[in-house]
Amino acid sequence: MPVVFSPGEPETRPLDPDAIVYTTAQKVADFLAIGPQDAVLVAADSVSDGVYVTGADYRTIGFEVGDTIFIYSDAEPLGLEKTITAISNGGASGVKLAFTGGFTHAVYQAADNAYVQNTSSFSNGAVGRQRGMTKAIVEARIKETQDKIDNITHNAWRPYLVSAEYINFDTYKPYRRRYYTDYVGTTPLLFRNVQQMLRIELWQGDDYREICGAEARIKIPEDVRAISGSIVMSPGNGTAAVLTAGTGTGQWRADFDATTTAQNLADLINKEDRVSKAAVEFASAFTLEGSTSNVAVHNEFLASANADYGTGVVKLTSMRAVKGGESCSIVVTDSSVTLSQTQVNTATFSSLDSTTINVDSTSGFAKAGVCVDASGDVFRYTGTTATSFTGCVIVVGSALSDIGGQITQHLPQVDLQGGSASGDNARLKDWWMDYEQGIIYFNNSYPFFEWNAVKVAYIYGERYLEKAIEEAATKMTVIDLLMSDDRTVLLPEGTSNIDMSSKVQLLQAEVNAILARYTEIVLFE
Repeated sequence: MPVVFSPGEPETRPLDPDAIVYTTAQKVADFLAIGPQDAVLVAADSVSDGVYVTGADYRTIGFEVGDTIFIYSDAEPLGLEKTITAISNGGASGVKLAFTGGFTHAVYQAADNAYVQNTSSFSNGAVGRQRGMTKAIVEARIKETQDKIDNITHNAWRPYLVSAEYINFDTYKPYRRRYYTDYVGTTPLLFRNVQQMLRIELWQGDDYREICGAEARIKIPEDVRAISGSIVMSPGNGTAAVLTAGTGTGQWRADFDATTTAQNLADLINKEDRVSKAAVEFASAFTLEGSTSNVAVHNEFLASANADYGTGVVKLTSMRAVKGGESCSIVVTDSSVTLSQTQVNTATFSSLDSTTINVDSTSGFAKAGVCVDASGDVFRYTGTTATSFTGCVIVVGSALSDIGGQITQHLPQVDLQGGSASGDNARLKDWWMDYEQGIIYFNNSYPFFEWNAVKVAYIYGERYLEKAIEEAATKMTVIDLLMSDDRTVLLPEGTSNIDMSSKVQLLQAEVNAILARYTEIVLFE
């Protein structure tokens, strides 16, 4: 039986719960006046893309991807800083700390007494453990601090995901626009500072109509043990992610019944930590903007297995705004798993020329995406002509050979008034939004009911991290460290300094004064 109850949708939570946003371990160290790690001699001659340290120094000092290292030598005493992009076993040379960018390695050789210093004050090496405060411990305290600030202020300075919020539709009967208004009704959201609407579902009496995010629904068969295929998705740029049925953390389990299987598939798409699901990345890999992390399925799609959509049904929504999600594509290799709420495109396969697949017509197909043939082979492509797919790569199965067979593709759809060509989230079309106040204004599309008639999913949070919030987060983390630090003294104290307990009280008073300005209240009249 399932060990964790789930209603079908994730709870309201940060979009990336593990992200360090409000402050950093180094800013905490700077506040505590804790210096950097000791410099160590290189273990071997430096190369054009990295330096080497001994295994003992690597374990003692502690180096991680993302750390900034300072490299200097007798030949280049001014030195330079580099950010570690990869760490690997350099064999007899030691541990390689790799980085990118120009590097004149000839002046950083062992004969020139080249040194490497980790500029991070906290590390996860033996030195950090000896100090009694590792980088992992400090970052864990920062994550706790971020949640505390969000709960105290009822606001957030990082993106939060609301997956399912049921709200009422306030109407202006009769259902028509009046003088001085260009909407027939509104729906105020629970949170303001909305960054992006992901779903706006209108209850129609027997089903939800989606007018915000392009959706597809995946129907799981009753006999789940017979499932033996994959679901392949593309975000619209010619990359593909394969979701395969299995028991691994990067797979979805086809066990028990359709409802349980649908929930497990949704958990994989959402990368649910409560069931230890792993991220499924797209191939070829591409990175998040402003990050070194590869984009995975949970960065591009949101899934729900709520019974509102039917037994064993997963609602899949693109996180790309409104019509942008209609450039995504999805296919299945098992005919027992069906797709609905999509635009179905088909073409006849005529010939294969290297990475080009020739068909009778590509009309209606996504400009870049994934397709499947009748035998279950899936390919991704990066471009199209009138009669061919270009830049093709086989994703599932072997090279296509079913000449004369059918190629299929499903595109998620938005159910806008009059179709996607005429409807949109513009002021005079289906709906529009006051993002700061968190109010949806309905115009040409609206529910026919009032109570709990609208179901929404959205991302909210302040777009700019104010320095005052950064200061509060840093000082709150410092307080936690000082309160828990029984083995070492992080802040020096003496006859002329403020004692530790007074420092904690003063810091807490400063935090309270800062957060009082940012605490939001709700006033009912």
